[in-house]
Amino acid sequence: MKSLQIQARDPAPLLPWLWEFAAAIAIVGLCAIVAVGLQPYLPEANLIMIFLVGVAVIAARFRRQVAIFASFASVLSFDFFCVKPYLSFWISGVEYLITLVVMFAVALLISTMTSRIRREAASAADRELRAQTESMRTSLLSAISHDLRTPLASIGGAAATLRSHWDRLDEPTRVDLLHSISGETERVNRLLHNLLEAARLQDGVRLRKDWFPLEEVVGAALHRLEPQLYGRTISTDVPTSLPMVAMDDVLMEQVMINLLENAVKYTPASTPVEIVANRRGQMVEVEVRDHGPGFGIANRERVFDNFFRGQTDNVRGAGLGLAICRAIIDAHGGTIIAEDRPGGGALVRFTLPITEPPGQTGLAEAFR
Repeated sequence: MKSLQIQARDPAPLLPWLWEFAAAIAIVGLCAIVAVGLQPYLPEANLIMIFLVGVAVIAARFRRQVAIFASFASVLSFDFFCVKPYLSFWISGVEYLITLVVMFAVALLISTMTSRIRREAASAADRELRAQTESMRTSLLSAISHDLRTPLASIGGAAATLRSHWDRLDEPTRVDLLHSISGETERVNRLLHNLLEAARLQDGVRLRKDWFPLEEVVGAALHRLEPQLYGRTISTDVPTSLPMVAMDDVLMEQVMINLLENAVKYTPASTPVEIVANRRGQMVEVEVRDHGPGFGIANRERVFDNFFRGQTDNVRGAGLGLAICRAIIDAHGGTIIAEDRPGGGALVRFTLPITEPPGQTGLAEAFR
């Protein structure tokens, strides 16, 4: 025998409905108070307008059912407070009955039209959001396909050459091909890492803070990028006197890697990249400078958006590096900005707050 399983439907959430009806009653009540106060000075047609304005406000803010309820309540309130005999629902003449019917029809029309406008506006906003999402998805897929296709083609070509011509290749050529495979593999790995990091940061940045010297984080980033920075002049000015900073060293190392990669990617190989750090009050300030074309005034804020790419000519990347940097720096309580250097080139500056390591306060108190 087959058993019939009936799943109970979840009851609709009543609280939003109750709040909306309560708010509608309050607005209609306010309209009644205003109408009663102005009754000695205004004709009945003007008093009706007060209630219709209230209905329009309710229809613009709440559900259509609430607006219809407000239309009916406004007619009753107008009849009760503003039509003779006052404080009664009795209608003394046919003209008042016609007035109330017309008032209800107008109020119902206003609520219906306003609700329709709200639905159309919401539908238009939804369509625009879908269009933006689709555009972002297309840009992302285009960037990923390009950035994966190029290194994979290089890896495949180098591997095929090594496999088929190993015995006929001299040692330097083999080493160059192996270096090419290694470098392109690392490039693919960084792209995938940035994609996964961006997806993870969408749910918020979870920090594992500890106290680290800034020069250690900068050094670790330079070490990881050593193959990519080969032949490039990198100057660092990170004083050893800088205080240690409470940070997630893994994420901050990623910030430095992304900034350096961005500088190298958009500048000629013959130009240097500079890393400068200083203390500014209770903040540590770090700048990564290059001598390339710069960001441009229109792009200084947009460069931190997901998937934004300024110059795409012969430049690989999904446009995630600086967006990841901003998310990490914001989570640390710092700031990050992009500027154009007066003498040419780009500059990215970020700050991190200086906090006192645990135990320092007690130690200072002990020696007072």
